[in-house]
Amino acid sequence: MVYRYTVSITPPAEPPQTRDSVYSEFVLDLPPAWQPQAPEEDNTVAFHQPTADAALVVSVDFIASGADDLQALGEQVIAQRLAALAHATPGDWQTLQQQRRPHRSGAGLELSFAAELPGRQVALYLGYATPRKLLHFLMICSPDRAAALALFNATVPHFKPRLP
Repeated sequence: MVYRYTVSITPPAEPPQTRDSVYSEFVLDLPPAWQPQAPEEDNTVAFHQPTADAALVVSVDFIASGADDLQALGEQVIAQRLAALAHATPGDWQTLQQQRRPHRSGAGLELSFAAELPGRQVALYLGYATPRKLLHFLMICSPDRAAALALFNATVPHFKPRLP
């Protein structure tokens, strides 16, 4: 009987390093390229990715709302977040997409939008509205839509909200 086998002399690829940040309302395990920044508000964490010239802000607002109010609350949250963008960076922000839908767990609503300040910035938002909190994940990127979307899609899986 002859046994055949192969041996690799190439060391196995190391899994990418991440920096775990565990908070009461979410877990965030970002790659080291995302550098922590001093937050401007309570219940907020902020990061900067210098290579992509992108900023990430995750925040939580605690509320007391009935489950019946979530659809209206979702509309209001998106409108307020878009208004905050225009206030923080004045200009003609254009909303490219917005959506409100039930979260797959049934624990609340999932909110999202994409907005652009043409030639200057792209903003991508993912949020959750539950009867006890609003959880916000906002990324601000350079004006390249495709690069912004690729970075957002690569970063969102590192964000694990705790619902409700």
